Amino acid sequence: MANLRILKLTTGEEIVGDLVEVEGREIYRIENPCVLAIGMNQAGKAALQMQPLLIFSDQKVVQIKHAHVIYEVSVAQEIKNKYNEIYGSGIVVPTQSKIIT
Repeated sequence: MANLRILKLTTGEEIVGDLVEVEGREIYRIENPCVLAIGMNQAGKAALQMQPLLIFSDQKVVQIKHAHVIYEVSVAQEIKNKYNEIYGSGIVVPTQSKIIT
């Protein structure tokens, strides 16, 4: 999880994964990619959903042509935490809470 990034693809999907290599400006190599989506939780509220991109494969790294990427951005802490629950050490950084007196 050294270089966790979000890529928006020309197909409309947003994927998050460990960007292990960029070959020139031609190919992104992403380890353990997941598709990001917003869905409803059991309480009927919007919630982040994360699903592995390579559901039916033992392969852990996918190559994506640069031409199919609209943008690449950093990852918010909430998404890092969810991703680390699945692929990382399981360590989750708590959100800062304020003490109300």
